[in-house]
Amino acid sequence: MLNSFTPPSTNIVDRLRHRAEHLGSQVAFTFLVDGEDEEIKLTYEQLDRRCQAIAAELQARGMEGERALLLFPPGLDFIAAFFGCLYAGVVAVPAYPPRRNRNMVRIQAIADDAQAKVALTTAEVYERMVPMLEETPGLKTIDWIRIDQVEEKLAEKWDQPRLTAETMAFLQYTSGSTGTPKGVMLSHGNMMHNSALISYAFEHTRSVRACFWLPMYHDMGLIGGVLQPMQIGQPNVLMSPMAFLQQPYRWLRAISKYQCNISGGPNFAYELCCQKITPEQREKLDLSSWELAFNGAEPVRPETLDRFAKTFEPCGFRREAFYPCYGMAEATLIISGGMKKSPPVIQAVDGYSLDQHQVVDADPDDDGARVIVGCGNTLPDQRILIVDPDTLERKQPDEVGEVWVCGPSIAKGYWRNEEATETIFNAYTSDTNEGPFLRTGDLGFMNNGELFITGRLKDMIIVRGVNRYPQDIEQTVTQCHDLMEGMTAAAVMAEVADRERLIIVAEAPRAKRKELTDIIAAIRREVAIEHEISVDGVALIRRGSIPKTSSGKIQRHACKEHFLTHTLPVLERWVAWDEVQVSEEIQRVKLRRAQLEAARADAEGLAVSDPIVRQRTVQLVIDKIREIARDRARNIEADTDILELDLDSLERMEIIASIEDLYGARFPDDVLPSMRTVAQVADSIEIYLASDDIRPSVPSEIPQEMFGFSALPEYRQVRQIADQLGELGLPNPYFQVLDGPTSATASVEGKEVINFAGYNYLGLAEHEEVKQAAIAAIQAQGTSTSGSRLISGERAIHRELESELAKFLGVESSMLMSGGHAANETTIGHLLRTGDLILHDSMAHSSIITGANLSGARRRPYPHNDWRELDEILHDIRKDYRRVLIVAEGIYGMEGDMCPLPELVEIRNRHKTWLMINEAHSLGTIGQTGRGVREHFGIDPGEVDIWIGTLSKALGSSGGFVAGSHDLIDYLKHTASGFVYSAGLSPSLTAAALTALKLIEANPNWIAKLQQNSDLVRDLAKKAGLNIGGSELSPIVPIIVGDSMMTMILAQKLLADGVNARPLTYPAVEESAARLRLFVNAHHTKDQIRQTINKLAALWSKLQRENHASAG
Repeated sequence: MLNSFTPPSTNIVDRLRHRAEHLGSQVAFTFLVDGEDEEIKLTYEQLDRRCQAIAAELQARGMEGERALLLFPPGLDFIAAFFGCLYAGVVAVPAYPPRRNRNMVRIQAIADDAQAKVALTTAEVYERMVPMLEETPGLKTIDWIRIDQVEEKLAEKWDQPRLTAETMAFLQYTSGSTGTPKGVMLSHGNMMHNSALISYAFEHTRSVRACFWLPMYHDMGLIGGVLQPMQIGQPNVLMSPMAFLQQPYRWLRAISKYQCNISGGPNFAYELCCQKITPEQREKLDLSSWELAFNGAEPVRPETLDRFAKTFEPCGFRREAFYPCYGMAEATLIISGGMKKSPPVIQAVDGYSLDQHQVVDADPDDDGARVIVGCGNTLPDQRILIVDPDTLERKQPDEVGEVWVCGPSIAKGYWRNEEATETIFNAYTSDTNEGPFLRTGDLGFMNNGELFITGRLKDMIIVRGVNRYPQDIEQTVTQCHDLMEGMTAAAVMAEVADRERLIIVAEAPRAKRKELTDIIAAIRREVAIEHEISVDGVALIRRGSIPKTSSGKIQRHACKEHFLTHTLPVLERWVAWDEVQVSEEIQRVKLRRAQLEAARADAEGLAVSDPIVRQRTVQLVIDKIREIARDRARNIEADTDILELDLDSLERMEIIASIEDLYGARFPDDVLPSMRTVAQVADSIEIYLASDDIRPSVPSEIPQEMFGFSALPEYRQVRQIADQLGELGLPNPYFQVLDGPTSATASVEGKEVINFAGYNYLGLAEHEEVKQAAIAAIQAQGTSTSGSRLISGERAIHRELESELAKFLGVESSMLMSGGHAANETTIGHLLRTGDLILHDSMAHSSIITGANLSGARRRPYPHNDWRELDEILHDIRKDYRRVLIVAEGIYGMEGDMCPLPELVEIRNRHKTWLMINEAHSLGTIGQTGRGVREHFGIDPGEVDIWIGTLSKALGSSGGFVAGSHDLIDYLKHTASGFVYSAGLSPSLTAAALTALKLIEANPNWIAKLQQNSDLVRDLAKKAGLNIGGSELSPIVPIIVGDSMMTMILAQKLLADGVNARPLTYPAVEESAARLRLFVNAHHTKDQIRQTINKLAALWSKLQRENHASAG
């Protein structure tokens, strides 16, 4: 019997037994099974009894002094097993139960390193693991104890072991290589001391109540969420990490419901709450009891603190509750922390100086300033030094160095790893010979006793509070594909678009485009599966070009900088942040639609087994996955393995949560690991969520976004962009008011400027003969045809222009359309249908994509101008489709480059497809006489099945056309709805285009002048160091900036300086491809061109210098 009321402080077992004796009936832990209301409680007395029974079973097997693996899902069983090991004198080795065979390899590595003789789990987990054990025979040889089958009466046979403060309690395995895991040896004394530090730092008393969702098998969840509450006798509310990740609202709801005083997590958890908790949910929260919100395990971002405090202040949260802290498993848990109820200490320093390991104060608004959040002070019984990691000399207060720590909380070292233990745990300063210290590997500085962490000495990957060694990820990368054998890779973290992102820079052999894209897909998939984190960017570079030191070590920092500045010799590149993301508003609309659809099925009395319901369920799962995975789920089907979509654990939980929200129920935790394919998720929905008494809820009323244009999510997004521009002081760059004609010059908002913002390439829109022809046509035939040509009759001038166009293009026939956009949509949408295939260049105009989508045919883009990839695609799948249409553009409006027409014709003939060329920008601009790309390449016009073009560019009018064989045009004229049910082109526009066409034929020197001007723009731009992309021969010259906001600013400054060139930004193009476009005119003078390039180069150079200074 423990008679003293003063709790023992020697070992954990005595402390827990003391709690059981004095607080026996008090609830120690409450676990929220569903993360919300379903509770399982455990009193100190029950816990003590359960621990004794488990310990007796271990002792009966002779396990005292041995190591025991703990493989449990989140819950009270883990707590009983952990303390049960300590009760038996067994060293606990926490791990997480595997979800697939690859995790078994990692667990096998831990078991081998720990020399585990026994594994504790539940019967349910064990049954799920049995098939996986075949892949890891080493795990089959150890004893397996299913603790839910251990009878409680065994507690009577328990013998309390002889424990001291030096007795090892457990091994905490840190994230590391599966081949060489590192187990931190933590003693009872380490745990007791660190618990005392936490009590001191957090000012703990028995009256406080805590709430934890953090994983129990990691230090913050285990020490903070399990050991600490027991140490001081406080009740603790627990939920699984999955419950939080699925719905962050559950965390704050639990704090509110149970009026908890202490809770926290890594920085990402607070950010996630800001992103995912809705205003309606916030109205239900009362966070006034939350006195201490700790933030640690990853860098603390000041903007996150500001955002969270502002967002949840109406809920009663107080900013001074924030408690940034610092710690690590090697120090048991906490190393430093501040004062409770004191606001976080934030310091602004000069970024450039910090890069040089110097600390120079700065104003937060200064260019290049970095704002850093302090992690508190040194705690009692411990010392923190800042030391030069190379010379091992102590640093001055205004210098950055490695953080060294000593004290009773520091672990004994790494299990069975004397070399690493000696290096990391037994460090001495070279100038004062102080030690031993723990080398944390973190860089930082001290200011007035406050510790500031500035980075890592080694390039640790930290994603959402989880540590990964870059070497492990790099090994996965080099083993993910056969072609990657012998290659070198670097895994780094980089801040892009306000988020830390995982970037892979990897050498790759020269290979076909498809093979390189396959390698990128393999990298994304294998890293996600092996390490449960998503890759955000990949650059495949030439073999032997990855930055290295003279001794051959990878320079990860250099890899990061070169990646961000686009200075790598890239073979292929992919980044996630350029994928178009679906807005939350649109997601909510989709959710409503899904609810209504499900409700309609219910009203029709469809059974769960009905194939229609099954199809809808599968489609619902696919839609939910696509909302999160976006482009990664482009080709998802019912049998797709979700784990191979490069989703991290948080994204998978978001998908599950969105499905549970829809049905108003949740999946049992134990079935989640088995839900790998879309079909398996659909099966689980039918089994667990879609029973007769649990049906998807129907909205009580139709939401406003379904019928009110002002609330239309798509429109709100448009307004949001406009508002953001206004907040930045930038005028809307679109819908500018122009006065008079636009050619080489234009009047913009009343100001005369040099104009590079129109398609009037030959200046014919203001040619006197063209204007007079339009006026004469109006006087003779009126302003409108007033009906369809098929129904109401046509004019002779229509036939004349169609005949002249056909002759000019060298084909049999043509037909006029109301516009180039309509010509593409109508032709593609009419000629193809389900069972057909449309292959288009990835830079194709939106009208081509829209037409393809309307057709019902399968649409597949091929990489820009990559005719080899196109040929390979058709070689593989041509016979799977009825009709196949290849679509390309003569000149691409985005890039200003030309399609490889000869190769496209060869592919068309080889694979028996149709070939369609859009001559919108090449007619009248390319070829000696302006007849477009077929003239430039000397191609027989009959080798192209469909020619499409517009009348609004070089022809100075408006409208579009389709041209080709007599049979094609005859068929379209009689059946294509975009022609049959559309009014004929007005007489004035027809006459203008006809006159312009004749002028082009009579004046080929105009085309030569345009081409000379275009070449001059390109030559001067290149000499000025401007990036013009792939522009060649055409009158379109892009100036690639690589940043949407910088592009907007550059366009506005250029306009103010007398030149009109419009920006093209994300999402119209990738963020890294944001650009201005210069549309050259035959009437531009050499002086106007030189002025423009000089002004553009000067402004761009100035903006770059300002941006560089701002970035530090």
